[in-house]
Amino acid sequence: MSDWTDFLSITKELDELVHRPIHEKNRAAIVEQVDVLLDKREAMLRGLPQPSPEEKELVQQIIQSDLKVNQKLEFLFDGLKRDMRNMKKQKASKQRYTNPYKSVSGYDGTYVDHKK
Repeated sequence: MSDWTDFLSITKELDELVHRPIHEKNRAAIVEQVDVLLDKREAMLRGLPQPSPEEKELVQQIIQSDLKVNQKLEFLFDGLKRDMRNMKKQKASKQRYTNPYKSVSGYDGTYVDHKK
C-alpha cells in the first residue's frame, strides 16, 4: 500500500469515529480516539510525498472526507465547550447556595479610620 492509501484509510476511520452517536458516557473515549488518530495523521502528513497522477483521486477523496470530519469535530467541541460552561455555572451556583454571604464585603457598614 502506498502512503496516500494509508492516509486515506486513517481519514476514513476518523470519519466513521466522529459520525458515531456521541453521549456523555462515551464522549471521553471518542475524544481520546480522535486525538490518537489526529496525531497519526499529523505524523503521516509530514512524510507524504507529492501525489502521482494516479493518486490525485485519492487526494480528492481525502479532501472531501476532511471537510466532513472538520465540520463534525466543530460540532463535537462546541458541545463540549457548552457542557464545560454549564458545569462552571453549576459550580458557581452551588457555591453561592452553600455560602450566600461569601461575596458580601466584611467592612459593610463599618468605619475604618486611616489616620494615625
